[in-house]
Amino acid sequence: MNVTFEKKDALNGVISVHINTEDYLPTYEKKLKDYSKKANIPGFRAGHAPKSMIEKMVGNSLLLEEINGLASKGLFDYIDENKLNILGQPVLTEDTKIDELSRTASYTFSFDLGLAPEIDLNISAADTYSKYSVTITDKMLDEEMDRMVKRMGQLTDADAVAENDMIYVGLTELTDEGSVLEGGVNADSVPIAINTIKDEALKNQFISLEKGAELTVNIFTLFNNDEAEMSHALSVQKPGVIDLSPNFKLIIKEIKRTTNSELNQEFFDKIYGKDVVTTETEFRAKIADELKAYFDQQAQHLLEHELFDSLVAKHDIHLPDAFLKRWLIDRHKDKFNTENVDLAYIPEAKYLKNHILEEKILVSNGIKIDEDEILAAAIAHTKNMFGAYGNQGISDELLLSIVEPQLKKEDFRSRMINVAARSKVNEYLMQTITIVPNEVSAEEFFAIMETHNHKHHDHEHAHEEHDHEHEEIATA
Repeated sequence: MNVTFEKKDALNGVISVHINTEDYLPTYEKKLKDYSKKANIPGFRAGHAPKSMIEKMVGNSLLLEEINGLASKGLFDYIDENKLNILGQPVLTEDTKIDELSRTASYTFSFDLGLAPEIDLNISAADTYSKYSVTITDKMLDEEMDRMVKRMGQLTDADAVAENDMIYVGLTELTDEGSVLEGGVNADSVPIAINTIKDEALKNQFISLEKGAELTVNIFTLFNNDEAEMSHALSVQKPGVIDLSPNFKLIIKEIKRTTNSELNQEFFDKIYGKDVVTTETEFRAKIADELKAYFDQQAQHLLEHELFDSLVAKHDIHLPDAFLKRWLIDRHKDKFNTENVDLAYIPEAKYLKNHILEEKILVSNGIKIDEDEILAAAIAHTKNMFGAYGNQGISDELLLSIVEPQLKKEDFRSRMINVAARSKVNEYLMQTITIVPNEVSAEEFFAIMETHNHKHHDHEHAHEEHDHEHEEIATA
């Protein structure tokens, strides 16, 4: 067997695997003989069927298996031995065709390769970037305190409806003439938040009404024409909502009001734990610290995104685009085709350029990822995932019991290695570049973040959709 490599340009190459008769015939003959010994063919004693019959039955499949195996071994052995840094996986050249198999023929398999670009790292203190710092104002503290005392408040019965109350009502479907519709909808204790009613005239009708009050309402106006909400509240299948009579009799059964919690020690202890905060001044300082930590985290996230975009552009990273598009179509026929691959490739290429720069930073600076860092990344990832569902208080023991089995799965472990690697790269960048603080208001920062998120929305969505494909391209 002879393997040759032709480098067509900096980003593309061809490996050709030349297989001669002596490469495959001995093993083929052995496999054929082994099969013959085990074959149980009617009319013949076990292991005594004629070789010609066995060959006719399984010869082609055994020959194909052996030749394909040799081609694959020759290809990947060459890549490994010569340390070729490839992107994606090799794809058979369009002119490689094996029309028929013969035990006396030689075969040549040629594979197109996409080669990773060589880049010269150029990152230093001369690279200057802004990091936003949000000014925490008294107004922001007041608003956050107000939200917290409302959130921790108690639900009490009220005598008359006010704008921020929750009412529980009975709803009965009526005819156009105003009488109860026979067989119509009759729902009891349906919750309605007054401040969610968009129609101002209808909302004002409820204000000051007392328990037991009755009125006729347009059910579509009451639920802001939200068919899904109406279906849930009235226990009606969604397709049937459109057929409801618009007129319903409404009876107020209960009026509930949230009263603000008092700023006392019981309130402080509920939020932060016993005696962590004991005065309103300490409470405001704690909120200020939390807001600052939140905005710092968001600002750091923004800086890292913009930093990578800028550094990728600065290093002018090129890819074997035509090859990678062809590889995506060949590897994922269910997702990519000639009509959609150009658009679908945009986020793939963006991710891959980031990954190439990240790998270059790791290798050039001798940065390694150890097991403790992989575990830490997995714990942080899992903790954030649970936090998104309101389970911030999950114990370290429970986290470990979840993470450790997951890390034995190749896909999850690979993703956590990538997370840990990105963290180490970001740490290196923060120590290397120059960061200039840029003080902004919260309103300005939210506007900046909105612009950034809008710009990156398509990429982030595609990254989530095709994360597995990204890893295949980057790590092949």
